[in-house]
Amino acid sequence: NQPPHTDGEPPRKRVRFGAPSPDLKTDDKVTKEQLKDLKQQFDHAKKKEDEALQLRQKIFGSRIVSRTDVGDLGRDVKSLKRIFPCGGTMAVIVDDREDVWANAEVETKEAPHNLLLVKPYHWKPFLGFADVNNAAGVDLSEGNARKTDNGQHKDKADEKETDVQLRWTKEILRRVHHRYYSQDKSYPKSVPEILKQMRREIMRGCNIVLSGLVPLHKQESDYTGPRPSLVRYLENMGGRLRDSVTPIVSHVVAARDGSDKTKQARKTPGCFVVKTSWIMECYWSVQRQDENTHLLGDPPMRKPLIEASSQIMGINDRDDDDDDDD
Repeated sequence: NQPPHTDGEPPRKRVRFGAPSPDLKTDDKVTKEQLKDLKQQFDHAKKKEDEALQLRQKIFGSRIVSRTDVGDLGRDVKSLKRIFPCGGTMAVIVDDREDVWANAEVETKEAPHNLLLVKPYHWKPFLGFADVNNAAGVDLSEGNARKTDNGQHKDKADEKETDVQLRWTKEILRRVHHRYYSQDKSYPKSVPEILKQMRREIMRGCNIVLSGLVPLHKQESDYTGPRPSLVRYLENMGGRLRDSVTPIVSHVVAARDGSDKTKQARKTPGCFVVKTSWIMECYWSVQRQDENTHLLGDPPMRKPLIEASSQIMGINDRDDDDDDDD
């Protein structure tokens, strides 16, 4: 029965509790299927996350150290001793900056031998902007490149989107791994020693003159200051620096063409005149690169076969004697 109501008040609605009307049909089948599908997706994602976590633990373990973990060393200092207190003799460092590692070497002020220096990668959309973390390494191979109006380097090689550094790094690590585990266990060499040896084999027998790149007094063996980067790279790769162009000189690395040394090199059979990019690519790849892709001007005159053979044999003999002294 409806309760009585006074004038001006709306009638009250009656609310019934209990079983729904038989005419009202409800169906939650779609909802169940959606929940089931979402659960399967969640389980699959959880499985992948667990696999990724196990893989990270297997590869890196707890040996990931960020810049915030070593703040007391300074902003521009990195050291393996934070991860390997005993020295990290089985470790390889891959970085496009060597100054931060050299800063940790109090005595030599040079990067450790197990630092695998790689070519800095500058992503085009970020050119002209400061890195949020730290500045990228210096690319000395751009020394001969032409510059645009805004000061950026532009060369034909730079126009191509070719990045071979990852392939170089993979091959270097494979070679280091092979040498380390196939060596004589009686006289084992550490990873830094193996990388040092691999570099010394790159330019063995090369006599090199620098033109317009490093002052002569800084190329002398008795120079007391820190070795300039190009000098250090060449010497670490087994090359011999000469102060003038003679018949035994095999390469002239020049900042520009037309200098007295480059002119003399063009009169010397078998002497390549190359850009600094040749040195850097040899160092980044830890192997001898083709000079013809880094020529500064015309290719060299051919050297007589007999003269070239005897000269190479003489150079190798002298190198072997030097290695015995090491």
